[in-house]
Amino acid sequence: MFNRFTREARRAAEDAVGVARDLGASTVEAEHLLLAVAELDDPVAHVLRAHGLDYDGIAAALAAETERSLAAVGISADNLTFSPFVERPRYATSAKWALELSLRVALERGESRIGTKHVVLGVLRAAHGTVPRALEIAGVDRAELTARVAGAT
Repeated sequence: MFNRFTREARRAAEDAVGVARDLGASTVEAEHLLLAVAELDDPVAHVLRAHGLDYDGIAAALAAETERSLAAVGISADNLTFSPFVERPRYATSAKWALELSLRVALERGESRIGTKHVVLGVLRAAHGTVPRALEIAGVDRAELTARVAGAT
């Protein structure tokens, strides 16, 4: 599937592995794809930034989501320590699903190449999970963000 990706989308997918590793994650998740795109210098990253979703903004929303999710089951984030070391995190279900959805988005739009726009739209299509909850906590209107990303060139 990566042969359909533009250079920027391929870079985001590759950078997501480094983002996951740098954050101590043992797997690459959809949120790592979003963080990787946010670090690029392309129109989709500019749309994300216009919604307060630069790397730091996304990271803060994800941290708030983690804290809220842990609190829901009675765990304080202050009491947790993470020390995983994985040389090369593998793609987990949420990232694989987001990339599959990016292909579907491109096909629905009659486009043969998958760009960062399609990757972000794939991430945003998830109805449940970490990214939708984090965006809700951050006060992001997903429908508006989706429309803006879809219109990015």
